[in-house]
Amino acid sequence: MSRLVRLAVGIYRVLLNLYPADFRTEFGAEMQAVFEQAITNRGGFGAIAAYCLRELRDLPASLLQNYWFSQIGEGTMTTQPVLTKSSKWETFLGMLPFLAFGLASMLGKVPRPFHDGYLFLGFYLLALGGLLVGWVRGFPLWTISYLGWSLVFAWWWSDMHTYGFSIFGLSILDWGWITWRPLAVTAIIALLWTRSLQPIKAFFTGIWQDWTRLSLALYTFLAFVWLLYDENHHPYLLLFMLASTLSVSAGVWFFLSSDRVSGRVFSLLAGFVSLMIIGGICEATWDYRAYYSFPNVPDPWYLTIWRGVMIFSFYAVILLWPALLGWLRRRSRPAT
Repeated sequence: MSRLVRLAVGIYRVLLNLYPADFRTEFGAEMQAVFEQAITNRGGFGAIAAYCLRELRDLPASLLQNYWFSQIGEGTMTTQPVLTKSSKWETFLGMLPFLAFGLASMLGKVPRPFHDGYLFLGFYLLALGGLLVGWVRGFPLWTISYLGWSLVFAWWWSDMHTYGFSIFGLSILDWGWITWRPLAVTAIIALLWTRSLQPIKAFFTGIWQDWTRLSLALYTFLAFVWLLYDENHHPYLLLFMLASTLSVSAGVWFFLSSDRVSGRVFSLLAGFVSLMIIGGICEATWDYRAYYSFPNVPDPWYLTIWRGVMIFSFYAVILLWPALLGWLRRRSRPAT
C-alpha cells in the first residue's frame, strides 16, 4: 500500500467518526474496506485525488441524511428535546462575554490614555479563549456564546478602519481578513489539542437535538447591535449602556438556567425587548438633532410606532427561527 493510499484511508477513517454511532457500528468497517479497495485500484495520484474529492463532496449530504433518519426513523420518538440546565458556573461562563462586551463598549466612551481598539481586541481574545476551552470540552452549551461572539467580532472588524493604531510595533489601518486569522488559529490549536473530530460532531449533534443553541448564537449579534451605542452622546449614556448590558446578560442567564424550549425562547425574547425599551428611552431623552445640527422636524407618532414594530419583527424573526424550526421538526415526527 502506497503512502498516498495510507494517508487517504487514515483521513477517511477519521471522517467516519462524524457518522452516528449506530451507523458506524453497522457499516463503518465495510465502508472503509470499500474505500480502500476503490482507491487502491485507481493507482495514479490524479485518479485517487478525484475519487477522494467526490467522496468529500458527498459527505455533508450523507451525514445530514443519516442523522435525519437516526432522529425520525426507528426507535422511540419524544415530542420534547432533552434539555439540561447549566450549572451556575457554566451559566456565568456563558454570560461572561456579554458582560465583557458591554464593559468594553462603556470604557470606549470615556477618556483613556490608550486606543479603544485594545479594549475590543482584549474582548476578542476572551471570546477566542472561551471558544478554545469549550471546543476541547466537547462544545457544552455555554460555548455557543463564545462562538457567536468570535464570529460577530471577526465579521465586524473585517471592515474596520483605525487611525494611529499599532500592535507589536505594526501599524494597522484596514483590518480586512486579518481579524479572521486568530479564529482560524484557535480552530487549528483545538484540532491539534484534541486530535479528534468528536468535538465537531458533538457541536452539530447538539444543534440538531437543540435548535435553541442557534438562537443563542444569533443573540450575540443582537447584543452587538444594541450595546454599541455608536454616535450616541446622551448625558447619561453610561447608565443606559449599563442597563442594556445587565438586561442582555440576564437574558442569557435565564436561557442557560432553563431546561425548556419555551423558557429559553422567552428569556432571549425578554432580553431583546428590554434592549429595545432601554434604547428607545435613551434616544427619546436627548436632542440628537441639536447635537448634530439637524433640522428639528420630528417624525409623526404613527411613523415612529411603525418603525418600532418593523425593527422588533425583523430581529424577532432572526432570534426565534431556529427554535421554530426545531418545533416544526418535532411536529413532523411520526407518532409512536
